[in-house]
Amino acid sequence: MFNNNAGKKTKPEFKEEDGDGEWESELKLPKLKITKKHKPTCPTPTPDLSDRFKQHIFQNMGGSGLVLVIQKALFFSDINPTASRLSIPLSQVKTHEFLKKTEADDLANQSPMQVCLLDPSMEKTTMTLNRWEMGKTSLYVMTESWNSVVKNNRLKKGDIVQLWSFRVDSNLCFALVRV
Repeated sequence: MFNNNAGKKTKPEFKEEDGDGEWESELKLPKLKITKKHKPTCPTPTPDLSDRFKQHIFQNMGGSGLVLVIQKALFFSDINPTASRLSIPLSQVKTHEFLKKTEADDLANQSPMQVCLLDPSMEKTTMTLNRWEMGKTSLYVMTESWNSVVKNNRLKKGDIVQLWSFRVDSNLCFALVRV
């Protein structure tokens, strides 16, 4: 709907308050329509990890204990070279069982850990996993080499990705896949 009054000055209206003979002006401003930005939707139900990735993780890498950590749409902050991080909001994590208690405690105490990331092109990269507290929000973040993962896999804002965890010789690893 087109607003004919958009950008025009409004005239004050005068009205008498309380019948006391004094007049007050009340400036009426045009109402602005506020729209929310469209968020990309994630498929429901959550797709399973492809057989190709499973085979690579289990047979080629000797991995075990495959767990879906999060499925999310990438935001600008996830692909911004200045930020250089993948954010994993704790409120969106499917299960926290992918961490051992000692690992969860270390991360909660601001002690980052080195992890292996298998990216969408099945390249292995060493990443740093950390936990950040941002006001009332807590999130895990993957940093160090994240920009090269974004660039090499042509990741962009709005891409739906899954982050899976697994273990190789008790070491925490992740697989990042496009959905």
